[in-house]
Amino acid sequence: MNDRYGRNIDYLRISVTDRCNLRCRYCMPDGITLVSMKDILTYEEIELACRAAARAGISKLKITGGEPLVRFGCAELVGRLKKIPGIQQVTMTTNGVLLQQYLPRLLENGLDAVNISLDTLQPKRYQWITGKPELSSVLEAVRQAAAGLRVKINCVLLKGINDGEWQKFAEWTRQMPIDVRFIEMMPIGHGKDYGPVYNETLLENLKIQYPDLEKDDQIHGNGPAVYYKIKGAPGSIGFISAMHGKFCGSCNRLRLTSQGRLKPCLCYGEDIDLMQILRGGEEGALLEQRLEDAFCRAVSLKPRNHQFEVPDGVTEKKQMVQIGG
Repeated sequence: MNDRYGRNIDYLRISVTDRCNLRCRYCMPDGITLVSMKDILTYEEIELACRAAARAGISKLKITGGEPLVRFGCAELVGRLKKIPGIQQVTMTTNGVLLQQYLPRLLENGLDAVNISLDTLQPKRYQWITGKPELSSVLEAVRQAAAGLRVKINCVLLKGINDGEWQKFAEWTRQMPIDVRFIEMMPIGHGKDYGPVYNETLLENLKIQYPDLEKDDQIHGNGPAVYYKIKGAPGSIGFISAMHGKFCGSCNRLRLTSQGRLKPCLCYGEDIDLMQILRGGEEGALLEQRLEDAFCRAVSLKPRNHQFEVPDGVTEKKQMVQIGG
């Protein structure tokens, strides 16, 4: 399914909940407003939407939140989505707090890979950033998941807070077959309140620390990360440079929020209301066609570029947790 700029759009990120068991300062601090469960897509509605997406050309799905594992039955949803004709891959992004508990069920239901959000390896700093003392559980979840899944660590460095930990995260790739990805903070929601650490500078520091750092051109997943590898390391270091390494030319994704809004681009407020279609009273082939048409329209609306580097260019006003990670 190609957009008007020739990009193949084959990847859908699905937020199954706006709820989370952490309170990260730049994403979902205390006091943020949550919506009623009646205003969240049901699993049946998500499955219907994904079937339409697959017919339109989507082949890869990412389950996100909030924190997806706080929603009961999330592991079984993975299994249902895996059975959809045309879907080749279902992965998940999680904060890792509940991952140990649900890992056996996720494996049974065919989860292909997991991304674990983790910004610090220091217990006190972890509690300051997330509001919870859960670091030991997350670290054990990383170890267990790496034994049976492809694991990526998503790390957002914040200027003056955790930006001195980049080497500890890099060293992790020498110990385990995991990818550590450094993600530049985007000016969405509370992310505007924190100074980003730019990957261009980080890569220069890594090259000084590891003179044998080499480009890793293997395919690691569906996203825009650029990868490097410390010579001899089982894992790799990735960079998602939303601000200075504009990757819009290879963008392959749409986003579906927990409230059923289908977004062509994270930067802009424009979206398509799938919930209105799903709850509009139509059934059968007519509903299926309307949903498929909505995905095709969303692809046609994808812009050429985001404008995160231009403060007034960001028209998305929702918090990140309301959109989906």
